[in-house]
Amino acid sequence: MKTDKARNAYQQTEALSKIHPVKLIQLMYERLLVHLDFAENAMLKDDAKGRGENLGRAIALVTELYASIRDDDESEAAGFLRGLYSSILTELPKAAISNDIEVIRTTSRYVSRLKDIWAETAMVEAGLEKEETCGTGEVENHNQCSPELQAAKEKTVAGRGYGGRHYGQAALASLSVSI
Repeated sequence: MKTDKARNAYQQTEALSKIHPVKLIQLMYERLLVHLDFAENAMLKDDAKGRGENLGRAIALVTELYASIRDDDESEAAGFLRGLYSSILTELPKAAISNDIEVIRTTSRYVSRLKDIWAETAMVEAGLEKEETCGTGEVENHNQCSPELQAAKEKTVAGRGYGGRHYGQAALASLSVSI
């Protein structure tokens, strides 16, 4: 029995080690949104256990996202993300206690936008997603994208990101921070 658990844990770790780091960040954003949605639904149902479990998982994911930023990265984008993640890590525990659903919704909006920016910049640059996609569907050229996404595609500038690569500083600059 213990050997089965150990083997499964090893296989999971091995599978995760094969995922491209840029894709792993995308997956963490997606999973974070799922847990925020579950937490919001639990709040609406006055389910304290569901709220706590899902907010705990969301906080763990934000902590991992924060930790994935290189310590030596002094770029504007890295500073922005550190600030945003710190704000989220400050506000989510408060929401768990006060049952403030608006904090969950605001966090979801920010994370959703970050996920979109990540898909439009880092995923494309890493060759993990077609460059022709623009949010929800394929387009013939970037001029059919929203002006914000078009600008992000055209102005991705130097800014060390995850794993030492340059991802979407201009796109990140389009977000405003105030949770």
